[in-house]
Amino acid sequence: MKNIEKTLIGIQSTEILQSKSLLNSFFIQSLQEMFYAENVLAQEFAGLKNQIISSDLENTIDIHFAIHLKHKERLEKIFQLINVSNSSTICSSFNALLSEGKNQLSVFSDDHSNWEIALILVSQKLTHYKIASYGGLAHLAIKLNHYKAATLLAFSVQEEEDYISNNLNGVIDRFMASRFLSSNN
Repeated sequence: MKNIEKTLIGIQSTEILQSKSLLNSFFIQSLQEMFYAENVLAQEFAGLKNQIISSDLENTIDIHFAIHLKHKERLEKIFQLINVSNSSTICSSFNALLSEGKNQLSVFSDDHSNWEIALILVSQKLTHYKIASYGGLAHLAIKLNHYKAATLLAFSVQEEEDYISNNLNGVIDRFMASRFLSSNN
């Protein structure tokens, strides 16, 4: 009977190790996808910057770009902590959100004030994606005993949440208020 118990424990241990290895691979791939997303965002920021007329929105986007640079640095540090190269993997879900955002912006290509409102809403969608991704990765990092990585990922979540609360929500409120005030005249 004891031999059967030892065999069962050995099988369970093997399954746990395989499961943890698979989860670790998923964690690394997800980190690489976020690294890809952050690199794509850098390119998109550069392309949009010269199209923004509102100084309020330009300042808000500049703040987000600075946050974005911190996230890239954190991801690079996390790759070092877990001894993985900081390569990127195409992130289809992020590409889909970005494509949808570009389509939404194109609707207002001849209406710049509404284009800027749409840009704010697209930024909110992308920011919420990053919050969900970094939050999920932080939980995975804890499960995989990557506690320093979890802390760094949690910082990224907090920065994105603060960015929405302290910047995007305010700028959309100001845009909408000025838009409706001018239409009531």
